Amino acid sequence: MQWPAFKWSADDKYVARLNPGQSISVYELPRMNLLDKTSIKIEGVVDFDWAPATPKRDGVKNYEQLFCYWTPEIGSNPAKVGLMSIPSKQVVRSLNLFSVSDAKLHWQSEAAYICVKVDRHSKSKKSQATTLEIFRVKEKGVPVEVVDTIKDTVINFAWEPKGDRFAIISTTEPVGVTAVPPKTAVSFFCPEKAKKGQQVGNFKHLRTLDKKNSNAIYWSPRGRFVVIATIANQQSSDLDFFDLDFEGEKPESDKDLTANLQAMNTADHYGVTDVEWDPSGRFVASWASAWKHSMENGYHIYDFKGEALREEPLEKFKQFSWRPRPPTLLTKEEQKAVRKNLREYSRVFEQEDADRGASADLAVVEARRHMLEEWYNWRESVEAEILEEREALGLPKDPHAPLLEAYTKSLEGLTSEADRVIEEIVEEVLEESEEILA
Repeated sequence: MQWPAFKWSADDKYVARLNPGQSISVYELPRMNLLDKTSIKIEGVVDFDWAPATPKRDGVKNYEQLFCYWTPEIGSNPAKVGLMSIPSKQVVRSLNLFSVSDAKLHWQSEAAYICVKVDRHSKSKKSQATTLEIFRVKEKGVPVEVVDTIKDTVINFAWEPKGDRFAIISTTEPVGVTAVPPKTAVSFFCPEKAKKGQQVGNFKHLRTLDKKNSNAIYWSPRGRFVVIATIANQQSSDLDFFDLDFEGEKPESDKDLTANLQAMNTADHYGVTDVEWDPSGRFVASWASAWKHSMENGYHIYDFKGEALREEPLEKFKQFSWRPRPPTLLTKEEQKAVRKNLREYSRVFEQEDADRGASADLAVVEARRHMLEEWYNWRESVEAEILEEREALGLPKDPHAPLLEAYTKSLEGLTSEADRVIEEIVEEVLEESEEILA
């Protein structure tokens, strides 16, 4: 049984479930009535998926919900991928496929594209390769672009949120449960710069990184930044951080492409089992869950550049979850007004911050001055008490006076000793001779 058992449309007006190999049942809400009182019969249907947004298709006045489905080869009939519009049940686009082993459906977040990842086998069925069939949903007639330059098997695919770039992970080795995880390659694709009459250019290969162990792709919810990770792997636990809109110099070979790829950092988190971006796209959390293994459980937090901000080992640590960002309370008109007057608001806020900072500094200075005055007063009172006690005991007022006087006299004695002149007469025999007088 597939999970989830029920899948929701983007507008929440329909919910559907798959009857494997037979049909798709679509129910209308809120009464949960079967649409047109009958299921949609699709022979051999394997999987389906709703568009995550209501697609605004070129040449269509009334936008309906879309779902994509696929069927395998049955006898002499080819495999098929179809796009169906609900509630009209009209097949908007269909595509026949041959030599298909498996297919996976990947919608872009705004339903501008759907990529069907098709694993194809050779005639001998001894080797396998992947092609990407990309449906341009918003364009007239829903044209299909085929990316067939991949010679290996793609094990992971992910679209950039709200964007038109994607990353894949592929391998030449057999896919399945193995003692040693396979070596993989990470590839990035992006459109060419649009030409006249095009909304978006054709998809082109940007870069491939070979000899990796990576097996998971995590895009920032705001796009641009992506983490390519190696999870659930005892031999490797790398987290590679990439920027696809690097502001530095662009290679000559990428001049006509809509991306500038830059590797920012590589982190290591031994035993990592999960990775998740925070909703703002500023931070990334990785953790090793005790639900999957018991070695070095805990979590790490990085910024979007891959700089480690926190490392927290915790015994039996199980799960990490970011707080969802609350929806804005402003209307679209109010949001536009804020963006338009953002500089004015910034000036006001900066002045308020400066005023608060100045008042805070003044309060700190006053508090310190008050403490210093209290200390001076305390010292004066203590010195007065000591003076009274010395007078009562018949001691000099200043305890240092005798010491100072003795020290001064000793210095005077040293001075007179230094000024004394000592005369010493020394007689020395230089030569001695003996004479005999006749």
